[in-house]
Amino acid sequence: MSHQQRHIIGIAGGLGPFAHIDFERKLLAAAREILGARDDQDFPEWILSSVPQTPDRTQAIAGGADDPLPYLVRSLHRLERGDGESPGAGFAVIPCNTAHQFLPQLRGRVSIPIIDMLEETARAIAEEWPAARTGLLATTGTVRSGLYERALSVHGIEVVTPLQLPDGELVQRDCVMGAIYGPWEAGAHKGGGIKSRGGTPGTARLLDEAAGLLVKLLGATVIIAGCTEIPLAFTGETVAGAPLVDPAWVLARASIRRAYGIP
Repeated sequence: MSHQQRHIIGIAGGLGPFAHIDFERKLLAAAREILGARDDQDFPEWILSSVPQTPDRTQAIAGGADDPLPYLVRSLHRLERGDGESPGAGFAVIPCNTAHQFLPQLRGRVSIPIIDMLEETARAIAEEWPAARTGLLATTGTVRSGLYERALSVHGIEVVTPLQLPDGELVQRDCVMGAIYGPWEAGAHKGGGIKSRGGTPGTARLLDEAAGLLVKLLGATVIIAGCTEIPLAFTGETVAGAPLVDPAWVLARASIRRAYGIP
């Protein structure tokens, strides 16, 4: 293999733990695709800082959890420093969509460059589906933040979400958040969703229902899996008949290109 790694990849993980492990698998797959990696030594070097104790980002945005920013800063500082004997990471990635709400503050408090997963995803959609009407499946924090609307508006692409559906609050709570965090009972999600168990046929059905409504009622032609847990529930490249865009896969490919200096 002729490619030489120029920058060590840094992963701020634990947001949640299943998702960053899935991201690492996607890094390996991207190395095979882009670099032709085959033997052990062909694959990239990276550093992982996993901090599952980081307060839930969606709850924090809603005012129901502690500020995750100090935990994210600590994780990124760990990636910057390395282990004292070898260098730290040359850049960082955060495989959590909702955490990107805190990206401006993070960039002001750490020196390590951070790839913006949402900007990379918006660019990838604009290149492949420039006339897309994009449906967003994501945590309520990500949906309400408008992060994807801002990223895609640069490319003239509209975003539709479950909150725009009839009974949209219930669809978002029961189908999307229910799949990620578990069923809603007594005023809270009780657990048992993808964050605690990984993807299951039941979570896939819930997300497929929400995606189907975005396609049928709001005219979505592309669906973004805008929470890094969501792809764990799906096995195919489409949902409800529409292409499924996985931001973690987009980020994995962008990470390999940056690590090896490939345009």
